[in-house]
Amino acid sequence: MIASVEAPGIDHPILHHVGIVMPDEEDVANMMALMGLEEDYRGFVPEWQALCIFTTPRGASPIEFVVPSGGPLANFNKGAGGLHHVALQVPDLDALAARLATDDMKLLEPKHVKGAGPFLCNFLSPIYTRGITIEYVQLLAD
Repeated sequence: MIASVEAPGIDHPILHHVGIVMPDEEDVANMMALMGLEEDYRGFVPEWQALCIFTTPRGASPIEFVVPSGGPLANFNKGAGGLHHVALQVPDLDALAARLATDDMKLLEPKHVKGAGPFLCNFLSPIYTRGITIEYVQLLAD
């Protein structure tokens, strides 16, 4: 349970995106066509050996399709992919990490990772959330 003292923006984060692992880019293209989605941007995150393809938001948060080229995500759901995480936007990842530490929780990465878009990110382990992987995102200044 997170401490009861409120921290603006940390206690009420907004949904940034939902991450879905897919085996390959062809599967991403097929899923995007099925869902009527268009690509907004893409980027490669070396720390996770993953191509990340973000859809164009249409009045809602985008979907991130994650295509691993190796690493631990390649075997996610026995290689079939699937829903991986919910990403929440916070104003300050360091403040979030300090806040979580007061409840004996910690983010997965010791140093925040530059995401595939204009943001830093880090994950809260599913051991703290009954099996749900939460990604926290801090937007970078333009």
